[in-house]
Amino acid sequence: MKPLFSEYTSAERTLMFGGENVSPILPYRYKAKGLGDDMPASTGSLSVSGAQPKLGVCRKNGLLRIAEPGEQSTHILKPCISGRFSLNRDMPANELFCMKLLATFFKIPAAPATLCFFNDGVPAYLTKRFDLLPDGSKMHVEDIASLSETEVQGDSLKKYQGSYEQLAAVVAEISDAPLLDLRTFFRLVLANYLLCNGDAHAKNFSMMNNEDGTRRLAPAYDVLNTRLHVADSTFAMESGLFTDGRECHKGSMKEHFTEWAKRIGLTAQYAIKEINRTVAALPVLLEQLPKSHLSHKAQSVFRYHVRQRFRSLN
Repeated sequence: MKPLFSEYTSAERTLMFGGENVSPILPYRYKAKGLGDDMPASTGSLSVSGAQPKLGVCRKNGLLRIAEPGEQSTHILKPCISGRFSLNRDMPANELFCMKLLATFFKIPAAPATLCFFNDGVPAYLTKRFDLLPDGSKMHVEDIASLSETEVQGDSLKKYQGSYEQLAAVVAEISDAPLLDLRTFFRLVLANYLLCNGDAHAKNFSMMNNEDGTRRLAPAYDVLNTRLHVADSTFAMESGLFTDGRECHKGSMKEHFTEWAKRIGLTAQYAIKEINRTVAALPVLLEQLPKSHLSHKAQSVFRYHVRQRFRSLN
């Protein structure tokens, strides 16, 4: 198969590489049952989250390459997974499309992202690290699972325990601008619901120390429509929106999100305004699908499930 494109646009070069001309073609092969034999053995210091490996990436002389052990990466690469999931080759395009929707449709700060390709044409998701300053120093980022003292080491399921109400309480306690960050968190959880992301667990939300010394909600990351690949639950957190674990019936989702907004410190008026604005703009979202890199089948599945979620908020 051939890569979908052989060079980045000027806007992508500026967003991802500071204007540097970088090739989207990786100097490695990909194999259906894993990564190619000529891939470096190390994946750097980045952890493997869930089913998708995350590889630290650097660039040199206009080429992207996997970071060596101990080397500071500037980007993170997520290869598509082999055939254990449906539409696995669409995973990178799925995540890229959802991340773009977060920034443009839902008005949520999100990690910059694009696609790159192994030299046999297999796509991968590439995101720019938002915790790095221009001088190479790092800003402190800590996920909400750690901040809420949820020990997940050795038990990957613990990151799913609890509710979004509990996660919001951590944001409110730690943020130096709690009202602004709670509003962003509301839109982000709403977006994860509407985009059918069943893997929005406690480690996929973080707080970050910014350059000005303030502690704020970090940009969104790891958002994709999981329904394209697996039949998962509506919410990643076991108790859903509410700490009391009440069931959220699809016919009352607008009321549930409005009640949840009040419980986390926002007004019903704010919640209803955001829900109505988002639902009314569904045609605009769907118009973007043909412009994505998703296959025709993946577009059809994406459209079906997202429409179902939007209808539940009417």
